[in-house]
Amino acid sequence: MGSNTDDTRRFDIVRKENERAMFWLEGVADLPSAKLRVEELLSFWPGVYQVFDLSTKRVVWDSAAPMVEENPEIPVQQL
Repeated sequence: MGSNTDDTRRFDIVRKENERAMFWLEGVADLPSAKLRVEELLSFWPGVYQVFDLSTKRVVWDSAAPMVEENPEIPVQQL
């Protein structure tokens, strides 16, 4: 049985350190909230952030290439 927070989390925000390492930062309920949070993070911690849709297991937004969400067929890389 999950908490309400787990039930409403649909997107994960990760910070990409390099091609082989990324770090989970937090989960949020919707894509606009995820983008806003990434913009906040970028203001004090520059880097590359990605937003994953937990239902499709795909990257839906990337701070280095924000147009990713328009092409939902981009798969998550298997490391």
